[in-house]
Amino acid sequence: MASTRNGSPVNSPSASQVNDSEVFLVNLPHVTQSNVLLGQIGGMVDSPDYAALSVMNGVLGGFAGRLFNNIRSTQGLAYSVSGSWQARYDYPGYFLAGGPTRTETTVQFLQSLLQEFEKLRITEVSPEELAYAKDSILNSFVFNFERPGQTLSRLMTYEYYGYPDDFIFTYQQAVMGTTVADVQRVAAKYLRPEQMIAVIVGQGDRLKDELEALDRRVEMLEIAIPEASS
Repeated sequence: MASTRNGSPVNSPSASQVNDSEVFLVNLPHVTQSNVLLGQIGGMVDSPDYAALSVMNGVLGGFAGRLFNNIRSTQGLAYSVSGSWQARYDYPGYFLAGGPTRTETTVQFLQSLLQEFEKLRITEVSPEELAYAKDSILNSFVFNFERPGQTLSRLMTYEYYGYPDDFIFTYQQAVMGTTVADVQRVAAKYLRPEQMIAVIVGQGDRLKDELEALDRRVEMLEIAIPEASS
């Protein structure tokens, strides 16, 4: 949707993902754990699938989400793990997931994340997962109306980007109407685990060969700040 300024539409530039299936590895040989971040380009708030994607995000992320339950609690690969589907008003957002894990479990952690995304793409969520994700979103709606300033700010944002004034209530109804089939449909359509980009900060020299065995191109990144020349 084009935003409007001074009554005239302003078309934001489109965004696309440049790299696919690549691992960017930052070598910090002294650390004992890796920080893993996996992601891809996301969507926009005005997408007809925005509500279903929000519910999908609730199934994956959060304290009772699949990532927390399966990767942290069941497999014990991380103390904290999260995922978040982000959308923007006038340009695509992003999807990010990850967390810290021990050096020796880095590859397993990365593979487990990818497996959870693929599982969501090909199998239906349970009615209990759906209900929890929807309730988490709907129960938080009250916090959008705590202060008059929030309503004013939201309406100004809608006006600026060309969204209808009742967008938040339309979104609320769409969340309520989201089904198990909707979640699987948007997961299959939008999640692309085979194309996701990974950024890993850890013992790069130790991990590089293991990561290349995943059939992903690995690029070492240098983040050291060069010393100023005299």
